[in-house]
Amino acid sequence: MFICICQAIREREIDAAVRAGARRPADVFRACGKAPQCGSCACDMRERISQTIARDQAVAPNLLAAD
Repeated sequence: MFICICQAIREREIDAAVRAGARRPADVFRACGKAPQCGSCACDMRERISQTIARDQAVAPNLLAAD
């Protein structure tokens, strides 16, 4: 699903940017090689960043426990 319509940034691109170290919408835009335009996606993008971080942190302990 598109999060940023102006720059055609999808959820999966945000997820990849977060896994590469992005923590703010500006970081995601930079990682995607794009620049923000209208800014209406900022809240949704911040939410997606938070969800991805939380999901990845929840998975990591389970992977360590499996060792």
